[in-house]
Amino acid sequence: MSAAVTLALLCFFSVALNEQVSEGCRCIQRHPQQHFCASDIVIRAKVGKVNKTLPGLTAFKIQTIETFKQLDKKIIQVIYTSQTSCGINLANGEYLLSGHVEDGRVVVNLCDRVERWDSISSVQKQYLSMYKRGCVCEISPCTGASCLVKRLQKKCLMRVDDSSSLDYQVALQSMCLPGRGGFCSWQKPLVK
Repeated sequence: MSAAVTLALLCFFSVALNEQVSEGCRCIQRHPQQHFCASDIVIRAKVGKVNKTLPGLTAFKIQTIETFKQLDKKIIQVIYTSQTSCGINLANGEYLLSGHVEDGRVVVNLCDRVERWDSISSVQKQYLSMYKRGCVCEISPCTGASCLVKRLQKKCLMRVDDSSSLDYQVALQSMCLPGRGGFCSWQKPLVK
């Protein structure tokens, strides 16, 4: 192979690899219910000191305070995050953490729901115990006229264009729940 062809291939693969890395951490805006339903675990936990234990992963020692969703009943004492740009950095304190189980480890990254517990609204805190009911529904983004459809089976629409910050805020105070005939709709369940 000529030097020019080799150089061209190296440039192509370099650009392609950089594109994959930069694309790997793009997170789309999601409703908290979507985070809940897509996660293997959703917990309220107190985060302690950082332990670097595995190549490519940072470990955080945690104390689980409350479990909202978990696939198995094992007590989670450590969570992991990637040491890449997709990883998160946690300070000591209480958090709401959602994540996935990979190779027997709980992994939490940038696109998961990671919020300080005291920054979550009281309505959102109460919804955490109710989101499971809505996991049979799908929340889909919409723009323009496509948002005008009122009833869809197994789906709620959430406006995502620039003029919609109010719609997203309203959606945060609602849940997508199934109703009669299998149709899902935005509802505001009664909370204590």
